Amino acid sequence: MKIKQRQTKVYILLIIIILLGTFFRFFGINWDQDQHLHPDERFLTMVAVAVKIPPNLKEYLDPQRSTLNPYNLGYNYFVYGTFPLTLTRIIGEISKNIDYGNIHFVGRMLSAIFDLGVIFLIFKIGQKIWSEKVGLLSAFLYSIMVLPIQLSHFFAVDTFLNFFIVLSFYLLVILINNSSMTKKKSLIIIFSLGCSFALALASKISTILFAPILALGFLYFQVKQKNLIFFIFSSFLIIISAYLTFRFSQPSAFASISWINPKINPHFINNLKEQRSYDNPDSFFPPAIQWKSTKPIIFPLKNLVLWGLGLPLGTIVLSSIVYLVILITCCLTKRKANDSSMTINDLLIVLWIFGLFAYQGSQFAKNMRYFLPTYPFLALVSANFLIKAHNFLKKKFSYSYLLVNCLLCKGLFLIALIIYPVSFLSIYTHPTTRVSASKWIYENIPGGVTALEEEWDDGLPLSLPNYSLNNYKKETVFMYDPDTPEKWLKINQKLEKVDYIFLTSNRAYGSTMKRPQDYPQTIKYYQSLFNGISNFQKIAEFTSRPCFPPLGRAWFCFNDDQADESFTVYDHPKVTIFKKNKIIAR
Repeated sequence: MKIKQRQTKVYILLIIIILLGTFFRFFGINWDQDQHLHPDERFLTMVAVAVKIPPNLKEYLDPQRSTLNPYNLGYNYFVYGTFPLTLTRIIGEISKNIDYGNIHFVGRMLSAIFDLGVIFLIFKIGQKIWSEKVGLLSAFLYSIMVLPIQLSHFFAVDTFLNFFIVLSFYLLVILINNSSMTKKKSLIIIFSLGCSFALALASKISTILFAPILALGFLYFQVKQKNLIFFIFSSFLIIISAYLTFRFSQPSAFASISWINPKINPHFINNLKEQRSYDNPDSFFPPAIQWKSTKPIIFPLKNLVLWGLGLPLGTIVLSSIVYLVILITCCLTKRKANDSSMTINDLLIVLWIFGLFAYQGSQFAKNMRYFLPTYPFLALVSANFLIKAHNFLKKKFSYSYLLVNCLLCKGLFLIALIIYPVSFLSIYTHPTTRVSASKWIYENIPGGVTALEEEWDDGLPLSLPNYSLNNYKKETVFMYDPDTPEKWLKINQKLEKVDYIFLTSNRAYGSTMKRPQDYPQTIKYYQSLFNGISNFQKIAEFTSRPCFPPLGRAWFCFNDDQADESFTVYDHPKVTIFKKNKIIAR
């Protein structure tokens, strides 16, 4: 009876945690007020509208004919996995939301649902390899991590990828931690593992980085079995299940309809090569400029701790990593570490966290979302570290520990962790900055004037209900080319023509001002603009930073202007409007 009551209590707590995660992920789901301001989401939305469900299975599986294949519909550059796209289209058809104004909501909701699935899987993993306490705490920690919360608001592939990586690891944990499992059940788990990994691949091809972790865990399981025939058969099974599932979930990746012909579609390969070419420190491709001055490992680590997690949780994560390093060192030197030992589970988690972070952190492009697959595992090791620390203090200070373990201390600890994610919700409690700026422009800037915009950014004003576009004239400048007399001759000519300058994010100046060797004149231009010594004066600024409390008058805000570009420019960019000191009548 006591065991049943305890289990009931555990699952009640888990439901509460999932409900908390649901609130964070669904709050403000229409964060851009129907404006489609996320460029990757906007592209996926256009493709999701264009694709159609084929009339039969044969046509679906034919990469040359399928109407679910973006390549057949004029989208010749498509490097995402097609599983999230296909699933979104199917759910859109069922719910009758297949138009441009609605299908992205289907994608956003699926994105949030898959991330909620990660919370549940983390609990199961922590419960399986450590304890129910670790499972619950790790699920809670992941539920309040800000980067997963933000990415759950976007119709993109990252949360789908993350879910299937965690699901694959959970299946691997079942496999290697159950010595009494029957051969039949083992084969079912192995088959499911291959399917899960393939669905991760069909969400994003970078899943291939997780393959060594699966291979190592699978090999460990086979060594324990000591059965060569079973090893051969199960290896064949996992390869076949992965191939068939990937083939079914992303047929566009293959050259022909024949399932016995595994040749990859050359179009798909060329797309991947083209994408890889942008990851180049010598490139002046606009999205690449932001990475030119970033330091390997340090830059993504700073963004993880300060913005992806928030400083309180980030500090705990760093402490857990230090603990892991000490534990590994003790194991390698065959020293005992506080009655702890390194298991295969610990090893696989550590290898994934350090391996992915080292690989992605040393690449030229270091976008925060590339590190999302480490977040569930950081939640696991942090929860385990906190439980161990709690038990150590309880054992070490058996009498005075009552003070440490008081409800007030636990409450303060919880508040410290939850302040940042709650603050982040403030960006969803009011119109996004580009919408607010557009409304202000309509109400304060007369029609017929000319405004300067920067290429590779969303222009203003946006089309809003109850407002007329007022025939604003536009001039566009491209700021990313290295400074040359020709570049600035064009820019100065356009500056002479315009009455206003609309900077709709920090995309251009946030990248170029960190490269004085490439952009000396550009830096001077922006400095004079921001310092008020140019012929343009700032007349309006719109910011939307994480603030606490999220409703009402804020007590304090987190200035994330220096965060990774992608963390701010989609859902809460800084918008600045400048007016020429003297508007010349034309």
